[in-house]
Amino acid sequence: MKQNNLLLASTKRASSADELDYLHHLLREAASPRKRLLKAILNFFVLWGALLLGLLFASGVLSYLATGNELLTSILSFSGLREVAIVISASFALLSTYRWLKAWENPYPDILQDINDKKVIVETYVVQDMCRFQEPELGGFIYFLKVSEQAVFVIYDYQSQTENDAVFLVKRNMQLSLAPHCKKQLGQEWQGDDIPVSATYPLILPPENWPQPETWLSVEWSQLPSFFSE
Repeated sequence: MKQNNLLLASTKRASSADELDYLHHLLREAASPRKRLLKAILNFFVLWGALLLGLLFASGVLSYLATGNELLTSILSFSGLREVAIVISASFALLSTYRWLKAWENPYPDILQDINDKKVIVETYVVQDMCRFQEPELGGFIYFLKVSEQAVFVIYDYQSQTENDAVFLVKRNMQLSLAPHCKKQLGQEWQGDDIPVSATYPLILPPENWPQPETWLSVEWSQLPSFFSE
């Protein structure tokens, strides 16, 4: 979804105290360089140990099969076989750990940069319509805001989980506070006329399939009922 094409305005301002507190909370949850190094070392030794155990088991099986087999006996009697196996298994464990680290998306450096810069981007969008889905366990609502057919923003109304008569107000102009480096949504503000709820649907998907809060949805607006409620 290319929401940049739908921007009404984009400005930059200083971060508020609450926004900085939230970024510090995200930083504590992210993996610091030291934590990443410790996890990489642990991953390497666990994988290497598993490979060595596998090689030890395979060596025992081959030793049993080598009885009466001159070729296997000569291979297993090679003086440097054990050292070669150790080096190969260590190299494989090291390469696998490196690939794992490369694939591990860690926002720590970007969050730290946003904290140091103390700047946020405020993006303004025009909300065209709004519907909501009610989860069955606590009765809480998840709101879906239509900016376009392909651009739908998700907001959780946590207050509705404890207060059935809670009023969640959305206005025509939605202003999203965005951390420029880590791209985390830090909050919303509203301006203009109120947007009424056009429809309420039951949410039948299990919680693990619910959309993430404060994110842009990949499902198109017209497909929401069939995707989340049927």
